[in-house]
Amino acid sequence: MEGAGGLLVPITPQHTVADLIHHLGLPSLVVARSGLGTINHTCLTLEAMRLRGLPVIGVVLVGAANAANQQAIEHYGKTPVLAELPWLEILDARAVAALPWPPQMVQALRTPVY
Repeated sequence: MEGAGGLLVPITPQHTVADLIHHLGLPSLVVARSGLGTINHTCLTLEAMRLRGLPVIGVVLVGAANAANQQAIEHYGKTPVLAELPWLEILDARAVAALPWPPQMVQALRTPVY
């Protein structure tokens, strides 16, 4: 489920991305920047998702690897960080296919969450 901009971004005058995720009944993968501020905004997103009963597969961090941020998100957000991926200057199918997809992320995406 892609929700560009964040969980509480309005998509209609009455509905947010969170409402769309709930309506579709899809599990989510939270994608966040790896830098400054990510612990707070990622954990707030995870908390908001839990309060709404939205299933979360895990978190993917994008940008420079940051072990401290990864550990903090896993600890305080109580959610696994499934991958830390580099920032892509050009985002296309070839660049995505060339990424080093960690086995734990591939497995998590193949496992149904209900």
